[in-house]
Amino acid sequence: MKHTKKYIQTCLKELEKYTQKTNPFTRLVFSEEFIKARSWLKKEFKNLNLNIKYDYAGNLFGVYKSKLKTNKKILIGSHLDTVKSGGRYDGIAGIVSSLAILKYFVENKINLPFDVELYDYLGEELNEWGTSCIGTRGMTGLLDKKILNRVNSDGKLLKDEIDRCGGNSSKLGKKFNFFKDVIACFELHIEQGVRLEQNKTDIGIVNSIPSISRHKLNIFGKASHSGTTLMNNRRDALVAASKLIIFINELAKKISNKDNRHFVATVGKIDVGPNAATIIPSEVELTIDLRVVSKTSRNEFLTKLNKEIKSLNTKFKIEFHEIAFSPYTEMDKKLNSLLKLSAKKENISFISLDSGAGHDTAHLSRVSPASMIFIPCKNGLSHCPEEYTKISDIIKGTKVIKRSIMELASNKKYY
Repeated sequence: MKHTKKYIQTCLKELEKYTQKTNPFTRLVFSEEFIKARSWLKKEFKNLNLNIKYDYAGNLFGVYKSKLKTNKKILIGSHLDTVKSGGRYDGIAGIVSSLAILKYFVENKINLPFDVELYDYLGEELNEWGTSCIGTRGMTGLLDKKILNRVNSDGKLLKDEIDRCGGNSSKLGKKFNFFKDVIACFELHIEQGVRLEQNKTDIGIVNSIPSISRHKLNIFGKASHSGTTLMNNRRDALVAASKLIIFINELAKKISNKDNRHFVATVGKIDVGPNAATIIPSEVELTIDLRVVSKTSRNEFLTKLNKEIKSLNTKFKIEFHEIAFSPYTEMDKKLNSLLKLSAKKENISFISLDSGAGHDTAHLSRVSPASMIFIPCKNGLSHCPEEYTKISDIIKGTKVIKRSIMELASNKKYY
């Protein structure tokens, strides 16, 4: 893949520009920076003579057409949006890798027995409307009217923003028909962890993406004067919340240590009321992020947490409920075998692993054959400006996916 390194470097440098100037690297979905990044991507599509399209869910994609009359297709790509103060590679590595693959096909006049469609999946990151993977949820029929009518802090409806980005939200609510013609979906992504780096391995072939659920814990105590209320007479909601946070962390450690699959639990958001220095906290809301491969381990965690909550209910009123759930999903085993074969042929080392993060491929895998590969990122850092991966690692992952596409093209059943 001649000149691939320079091309990938150029693409990454260009995309770096589209960020909030005072808050790099921030390119939130639907923002001015996001729209500019998509305009750049459309120019790249045009330079490669791809057919440029939007779907009902607001996904932008470029089509490398087969010269044969066919509806069959392979989907590649990732996402351009970032979290606040995110990095330069999460999602972006998958976009530029896919561009490099199609550039190779164009320059070498490769004729395939199927189309290859490069997607910027809309809004993969969690956003102000409280949902991630907007584009792939839309493609797979998971954006219902309730979600589409969600409003952000500025009063903007999610459905209106999708429409503004080229979509047609009135057509959403059911799975897109074309999935019956999808041969494979491939996504390259940074690992966002340290396993590849620690094992000195080139790529990870993903076995599964965990169930991801978010839970709200509301603890109600009693507000009173911080100077006059004696310690033994207090019903401090924040103290009770602190005990639960420690319990959640310790329980997750125990289950993770005995489980041979991915298991993590995090309390990452806390709201305290009245939130004043001179008032004992009367209410605390915790948000728990739970990511689990094993259903048995998930049930054990929730059962023991509920038992702990009941033990505190004598002094505090505590409400606990699930607010979001995305089920565990496995990657396509045949595609994973193909990725391993391609890595061997390219003399690229690999291991199999479970993902700890959610990805667009999780939704695609429920309606079509799909898989993804991870490449190393420095110190496992992601969702921060320090996020970094080597160009050479992006190239290795690119080679594996490109060869996998070529291997599929050699199968006579697609002619």
